[in-house]
Amino acid sequence: MPYLRNAWYAAGWSHDLADQPLGRTIHDQPIVFYRGERGQALALHDACPHRFAPLSRGTVKGDRIACGYHGLEFDGVGGRCVRNPHGKGVIPAALSVRSYPVTERYGMLWVWMGEADRADPALLPELPILEDPDFSWVHGGLHVSAHYELVIDNLLDLTHVEFLHPFLASPGNSQRTRFRAEQNGNQVSSYYDIEGEPISGLFRLLWAGPEERGDMRAYMHWTAPSSLFLETSIQLPAGPGPRVPTVHLLTPETEDTTHYFWAAGRNCRHGDEQISGMLHFGIQSAFENEDEPMIRAARSRMTSNDLFAHRPALLPIDEGAVRARRILKNLINAEQQGNGEAEAVRAA
Repeated sequence: MPYLRNAWYAAGWSHDLADQPLGRTIHDQPIVFYRGERGQALALHDACPHRFAPLSRGTVKGDRIACGYHGLEFDGVGGRCVRNPHGKGVIPAALSVRSYPVTERYGMLWVWMGEADRADPALLPELPILEDPDFSWVHGGLHVSAHYELVIDNLLDLTHVEFLHPFLASPGNSQRTRFRAEQNGNQVSSYYDIEGEPISGLFRLLWAGPEERGDMRAYMHWTAPSSLFLETSIQLPAGPGPRVPTVHLLTPETEDTTHYFWAAGRNCRHGDEQISGMLHFGIQSAFENEDEPMIRAARSRMTSNDLFAHRPALLPIDEGAVRARRILKNLINAEQQGNGEAEAVRAA
């Protein structure tokens, strides 16, 4: 299945890229990320054109990266070979690798997989809440053994939370849930309002008050191609309760695997490292031990990643996911068919 190329994709949290090169596959392409001499992030195709050794196994030298097999050195900005220790220093024109536009925002590395001259920083995702001083954040990530659209389906349909995530929701809330989906351009939102929700383990972790129930709000927003933002809060009888926004950034690794980066914030219990650790554990565990195995198991009963080819029995709760799939398909078709200048899209 094709990918939407002209968009920014999350490649990893900035703190993932330290002194050593970072190898990562995106859109079936091996890419090496490393920091240049001024700390800037650089990205090249992760294979030396000589014998195809991964450059991620090499050594960083300023803005260059040296292949660990035969010592050829490549410039991180343009991908040109700038040193050949063999053949009296002659550098054949074939000794170059593709370079990728890469930048950082909100503590995340972003890579542009399409045409380099269209990599406009103005199209980077707008997630200012990640820098909002009113929130404390924990960050995580995992590897999903399934196509990224199946993960989008899962996130745009939060009715599964009651059945799959006891830490995040209380049983029986499906009977109290009011659901609606809306589309605005290349964004789809799924809205869930739940009256009289028993306070779940997640919110009890952040709230020590005597209240037993509150009105829950969970609003998930997806923007093409694969970025999601969830606004979660609870209104208690005495006033507003905790807010727990989460960011979900999905990047296709291959047709059957996905990089999943997430961040969860809270507007209370700031500076409490024990709470941060428990929140990180609970959310990472939910994704890693509950969502991912279920998505993978569902995929095992499908013969391809084309959901609609399987003629699924759709429910009203699937509206958000269906809209997102149609938007993404239309964008990819327009890009591939070259209908004029297919617009590059904002990732979030």
